[in-house]
Amino acid sequence: MQTAKPYKFIGKVLPDGHLSIPDEVAKDAGSEFEVTMTPVDDIKKITMQYLAGGIKKTRKFADITFSPAEIEEIRSAIYETFGTTDVDTLIDIVRRRDPLK
Repeated sequence: MQTAKPYKFIGKVLPDGHLSIPDEVAKDAGSEFEVTMTPVDDIKKITMQYLAGGIKKTRKFADITFSPAEIEEIRSAIYETFGTTDVDTLIDIVRRRDPLK
């Protein structure tokens, strides 16, 4: 089974609720695919804050902060994906998948 390559593009929600996607993606992705949506306005806002010096790149984990709602959203996504939030179990799952091979 061939794995489709990931695509990154800007799409729109059509009036009927469907997503617009480039023809190349439609041909390659098949009938089912995972979609992660980020509003373009959010990306523009964060980029402008970074360029204006409002967001500093420090490369320190201690500088990353999340609101309680964001923490719950991350926890839920991890649980949905792996069926657990136990760190030791997650590490074992990721190691067994061996993504580098």
